[in-house]
Amino acid sequence: MTALRMVVSEQAEGQEAVRRIRGVLKHPESGAEIVDEHLRVELPAPGTWSTLADVLLATGEGQDAIAELRARHPGALVVAVHHGPRCRLWLGPGGRTLALRARRPSPAPPWGLWASLAHTWLVAGLPVTALASVVVRLPLPGVQPSARCSHWASRACTAWAASDSARPTDPYRSSAS
Repeated sequence: MTALRMVVSEQAEGQEAVRRIRGVLKHPESGAEIVDEHLRVELPAPGTWSTLADVLLATGEGQDAIAELRARHPGALVVAVHHGPRCRLWLGPGGRTLALRARRPSPAPPWGLWASLAHTWLVAGLPVTALASVVVRLPLPGVQPSARCSHWASRACTAWAASDSARPTDPYRSSAS
């Protein structure tokens, strides 16, 4: 199984619903470090932040909720709607949808982190079909924010892209739909 390490740094933009995200992912083939900075907005958000969002996150279910958000916010590359242990991601520009579910009960599954991972994945040029088999483990034990990013709140995750049948046991996984 190919392990991809991704460090996600978040910084609030005056409102908890608005986050600047910096994702760093090592490309599995070239070894190049991919840095993706984007704006993630959780709806409802104040003002016009949602019109600037690269990633939108909202409570809701199904394709209708995604279609409504996409119609109102056509500039978002990733749209995620979630309800409890389930989340559905729309990944543009190809329009592929992924269904996610939490394997273990959690009061707040990290759907925002998943949506940001998907954005960084797309920016890195990795195939959406490979994202469908990703398993995420977080947080990584012993990972500390780097000194150069000390003003960012950092979280780290490792994404496993399935290259063999062995899967680690993890609380979050995706499935194509």
